[in-house]
Amino acid sequence: MTTKSVITIGTFDGLHKGHRLLISKTLFGAKKNNFKSIVIVLKKPVRKVDGLLMTFEEKLEAIKSLGIDEIFVIEVPSEVLLCTPDEFFDEFLRDTLNVSEIICGSTFAFGKNREGDISWLERKAKNNNVKVNIIKPLKHASRKISSSQIRILIEKGDLKKAEKLLGGKYYFTGMPFKENGMGKQLGCPTVNLQVDSGKLLPKGVFLSLISQCERIYPSITNIGARVTFNRGNNIIPETHILDFQGVWKKSKTKVVLLKKIRNEKKFANIELLKAQIFKDILMASKFFNKDG
Repeated sequence: MTTKSVITIGTFDGLHKGHRLLISKTLFGAKKNNFKSIVIVLKKPVRKVDGLLMTFEEKLEAIKSLGIDEIFVIEVPSEVLLCTPDEFFDEFLRDTLNVSEIICGSTFAFGKNREGDISWLERKAKNNNVKVNIIKPLKHASRKISSSQIRILIEKGDLKKAEKLLGGKYYFTGMPFKENGMGKQLGCPTVNLQVDSGKLLPKGVFLSLISQCERIYPSITNIGARVTFNRGNNIIPETHILDFQGVWKKSKTKVVLLKKIRNEKKFANIELLKAQIFKDILMASKFFNKDG
């Protein structure tokens, strides 16, 4: 690469406010010097986590929307992650990307066994005339913003706090699929989505927005194993669209979770379930009418 670059590296799960700060600094540094802005992103976390805040596709789409010039993806696992810090810096950052500046957090480390920590990076970069810009952790309510902290909030159903750290509402995407039409039989037809198995889906009933082809509808979403029907342990999101008539297209669908209204519950019989569903729908109708 002949053009010099400004880069940042990370997993960026959730693309929360701390991640966005790193990327904005990368964009600023590149534009100021007429360099190329590059995000090097790990396809998934190196260590196993209990649910991704973003699937790989969602993450790529979100990073692209910020205006980055190029995105380089590192597979997990991969040979790149087993490189020594010197190999990664020399062969990839310096020789391939022509790096001029590296934007990173204070706990940043790369290379085999994370041997390339900040102290190592600063020495190496200085010897190669590369600038290292260390960004202090972004905090909220005196706590460092982190993907693990956001996961805990989402699992608890505290979407309001999670949203403050994410810088946006929590959502998931998937493809609609047909089941046995139980929702329709209960008088409440739903759109069932096949979601990436790695995605974090909090259990419960939520006020939501569902969208497809830029059209957005108020809705109510149940995420759970449908315990009343003893359907096993598969977690499936089912969304009932308020005042919707017609057939939902079988194309990519997005559901934004707004507010948790109750936990998943096993009902003694279908009639009790139906009664609760219509209470939920009434609550959702009042919420959106008031909000609108």
